[in-house]
Amino acid sequence: MLNKIVENKIQLLFISLIFGALFFTVSCNKECDNIADNKYPYLKVINENDDNNVITSVKLVDYTFENLSINVGESQTFTLDKGMPGGYDNINVNVSHKYGGVTRFQNIKVNFHNGDTTTIILKGCISYEGCQGFYLEYKP
Repeated sequence: MLNKIVENKIQLLFISLIFGALFFTVSCNKECDNIADNKYPYLKVINENDDNNVITSVKLVDYTFENLSINVGESQTFTLDKGMPGGYDNINVNVSHKYGGVTRFQNIKVNFHNGDTTTIILKGCISYEGCQGFYLEYKP
């Protein structure tokens, strides 16, 4: 009878350890995902120009995103997971956009922070249409 009680307690302890380990693993995965999400900065590029130019590439130090097709009204977010050797402040971002076989380039300096999304928006139109031309707007 005593052996049966000891055996039941050992089984209960074993089951408790399994559930504890399972709980720890599940909770760690959620927390670890959040930590991983905050590990890198993100760059979001939005196309809001008035002349249907398509964004075809985005370049910044150690990153080149080419063969893009971000149409007016669309956006794309990039994870900057390779780090930046010069830091995250005052980084030049080059955006190329194209319409009718003509490629144009816009540049803007922005800051990045781990876990945050830095947003740039392509706006404007061809300058001879009576506007100030194409430009990038920065939203930290």
